[in-house]
Amino acid sequence: MMNFNMADKWRVQVLRSWDEVDDPSFLEQWADWMRRSDDSHVFNHPLLVKTWTDTYRGIWNISPLYVLAEKNDVFVLFPLVLWRMNWKNAFIKKIIPAGYSDYDYHDPLVVGEVVDGELCSFWEAFCRVFLEEWKGVYDVFDLIGIVRPCKNMPWKEEEACPYIDMSRYENYEDYLTKSSKSLRGDIRRKTRMLEKYGTMSFNIYGQDSLDKALETLGIFLNVHRAKWPNAYKAPGFHENLLINTLPANLLHFSEVCINDVPVSWELNFIYKNILYYYMPVFSEEYAKCSPGRVHLSFLVEESFRNGVRVFDFMRGSEEYKRKWANAEAEVYRYGFNRNAFPSRAKFLLRNVMMYAKSG
Repeated sequence: MMNFNMADKWRVQVLRSWDEVDDPSFLEQWADWMRRSDDSHVFNHPLLVKTWTDTYRGIWNISPLYVLAEKNDVFVLFPLVLWRMNWKNAFIKKIIPAGYSDYDYHDPLVVGEVVDGELCSFWEAFCRVFLEEWKGVYDVFDLIGIVRPCKNMPWKEEEACPYIDMSRYENYEDYLTKSSKSLRGDIRRKTRMLEKYGTMSFNIYGQDSLDKALETLGIFLNVHRAKWPNAYKAPGFHENLLINTLPANLLHFSEVCINDVPVSWELNFIYKNILYYYMPVFSEEYAKCSPGRVHLSFLVEESFRNGVRVFDFMRGSEEYKRKWANAEAEVYRYGFNRNAFPSRAKFLLRNVMMYAKSG
């Protein structure tokens, strides 16, 4: 653990050992902070963060840099890791949020009432720690997936995150009535097309159906790999995610079946009445019927019934998401490569190796 006393009264410390961040008492405290936070997102949850770190510790050389900051009655937790890349990447050292590209949002967990400007003062204190005190530790600094950036920092807009603000409607029928005519017609048409193949059903795996869900997950991942063969999936990550989060009611895993045979799958998260639309895929055999679109209609309808207040499509403003959404947020990125000679030498070496490989 390293401590820093900041001039602006933020007390900042950095947890640097796995023993500290995996300590059961710390994880219990973390879970309590989640419950007390007014705007925590599911990717702040210790179960999701620890699932990612436990998986990637067996694949990458990573060590924790968990930032704890406190000012008055406000507390901030920001789990980062230092990734020591291998020789293929010239041994570059990179600071990234825990979860990195596997998770969409990385805003720190904030507990307490934040007054105007206070979050900006946290970011300023945070940057002084990592830009001044820790500048010799890393070569690349890459914060992604930040929804609430500080306007005084050079954040770059990444992409839009469409969502449905469900509070605008009384129920699913009201939502459909106020949606576009083309969306309503498309849902009806694709549903009829699918029903011609047999009896259609919508199934959700509950917290007590872990074994069956794991069996289905294997099929789901095979279909996903066939559709997106270049999308990296860390070995065991999704299995661990299911094992750790389904029993805790953080994971929403569902399928649409024809004659009890799955044709569409959705691996999503749900937390504090927000559904996070994470990982969909459908069988190409039924592509002309758009089973994913029909599946989405079941999900939205079920979300209305269960009191979900936001259906978050998360990163990526694909056209199909915009047809369903009625609002959107932006995510931002803050990152840079250090200009020190050792870092520049690593970047040059990596570029040379990439050029040689491409030739």
